[in-house]
Amino acid sequence: MDTVAENLDIKTADGTMTGFVFRPVDDKPHPTVIVIQEIFGVDNHIKDVARRFAAEGYYAVAPDLFYREGPGLSVPYEDRDEAFRLRSTTTPEGITADLNAVISHLKGESGANERIGIVGYCFGGGVVYLASHAVPGIQAGAIYYGGGIVPRDDAPAGTPSGLDQAPKVACPIIGFFGEDDAGIPPAHVHRVEEALKAAGKDAEFHTYKGAGHGFFCNDRGSYNKEASEDAWPRTLSFFGKHLS
Repeated sequence: MDTVAENLDIKTADGTMTGFVFRPVDDKPHPTVIVIQEIFGVDNHIKDVARRFAAEGYYAVAPDLFYREGPGLSVPYEDRDEAFRLRSTTTPEGITADLNAVISHLKGESGANERIGIVGYCFGGGVVYLASHAVPGIQAGAIYYGGGIVPRDDAPAGTPSGLDQAPKVACPIIGFFGEDDAGIPPAHVHRVEEALKAAGKDAEFHTYKGAGHGFFCNDRGSYNKEASEDAWPRTLSFFGKHLS
């Protein structure tokens, strides 16, 4: 499907956030997918992911969650110190407010309908889990190697755990993880899946052998073709089921 790119100026309590949009060329309403960035910002890879969703018939928007630090910021994959610094400037409260602003803005866009899903990668995967229980209006969430849901094993005592929020999750969740992800061990993935299922939630998780963190990003050395090509159609099927 042919697509067109455009930018939205989304008003928030803290300023104006850009939403990078890719949508089918027609002006008919389409299901929406909010695409959440890695810690590196809304870079060319994230924009290409949004474009791929648009080519499948979705109105895809990638909000610039680092806008408080400056418009359109992205950093090279090798500059991890700056990437982690930018991530540290975000807060759950700020992200929640930003996503509410995105959803509110979309109500005025002719190309988007009320069926809204969210997908996120790395930092964005954790944002998806947050949105699933804190942002009304989300009908489905896809988590790609989202960290921070379970605190690291060396985290200080009392570090908040996303597992405690599992009963509040309000939409179906699908998750994709790499077995060789040093930051998100399979045991943590299992704990998230089990917490969701114990709470009676619709949850489907996939862990890929030989894949590490960032396996879906074909611009990174961690790209894993086999895992990526399995996860993508599963994601489309998941959104097709819950957003159609």
